[in-house]
Amino acid sequence: MRYCLVFLFTLLIGACQSLPSPNETQDADYGAYPSNYQQIAEQYLRATLRDPDTIEFDGFAEPKRRWIGDKVTGIKYGYVVCVQVNSKNLFGNMTGFRSDTVLIRDGEVIDYVEDGELLSGMKLCD
Repeated sequence: MRYCLVFLFTLLIGACQSLPSPNETQDADYGAYPSNYQQIAEQYLRATLRDPDTIEFDGFAEPKRRWIGDKVTGIKYGYVVCVQVNSKNLFGNMTGFRSDTVLIRDGEVIDYVEDGELLSGMKLCD
């Protein structure tokens, strides 16, 4: 059993990617700038969050070139858009406005971070 755990741990470590260097982030392909980012973000959030008819929006930040991810799940490049959104939770109550984050690449959302904070604790929205 112990050898199985060591093997699995070694396999996981070997599968990990490294985080991008400053040169890699500068030279990376982020896709086309999303000029209609508000529409893309709103459509995605209405399709993703509960009770789309009650969702309220209170601002969209300008898209910023950024990567998000980690060594295990991989790195994604695109444009981060922070959205002030109020939606219903599991109990049917409005949550209050929060800064959700969508990562847009070539006109579509490729990642979504509720409340704009990664598991690592890094905040994507100010």
